[in-house]
Amino acid sequence: MHRALLALSLVLAGACATPHPSMPTLATARVAEDFDSYSLTRVGLMPFTGPGLTFEQTAALEAAFFTELSLSTPFELVPLTGPDLDEIKQSDPYLRGWYRPETIFGLARRYSLDAILFGTVTQSQFFPPQKLSLQVDMVAAETGTVIWSSSVHLDATEKRVRDGIQVYFSNPDGGHDEESQDWRLALLSPARFAQFAAFQVAALL
Repeated sequence: MHRALLALSLVLAGACATPHPSMPTLATARVAEDFDSYSLTRVGLMPFTGPGLTFEQTAALEAAFFTELSLSTPFELVPLTGPDLDEIKQSDPYLRGWYRPETIFGLARRYSLDAILFGTVTQSQFFPPQKLSLQVDMVAAETGTVIWSSSVHLDATEKRVRDGIQVYFSNPDGGHDEESQDWRLALLSPARFAQFAAFQVAALL
């Protein structure tokens, strides 16, 4: 949880000088009872899906989750790009409520994966005020079942979301700077907004 600890240190470091917002937990997660029984080393990261997503938006989400998961988990992440999936039947879990076994087992065999992460954007607004709702499921390659699932809903009009973004994008070297506007760029930048969403989800894995 490197980024989570970093954010906490920012809050504690400046607590004696000026009041700071604390990092809110905006994501939720459900963990299977037997999660710890799985040996997870190589984890595939599927391209995000969702209505109306452009190639650039999908790429930004994948990059954000790859970075945040690499920082907060011990997994060897394997990005699965479009061309890699041409011969694999894809699932539509958000509509179907389940994953096709041939999708899971086919990918697991091809890339020697222990699990696969599927991300679905359920709501988005990539212009101010930004909104982003998404769900991420981890499916075990051994059984084809969901062993971990997380969802997050971010609305830039909510104070808790803005407070979290301010903590996340504060400069750890320079401390808190009331005049700095860097964190406010995340309210305008879809890539930065997605990065904060990825941090929230990754912190729970």
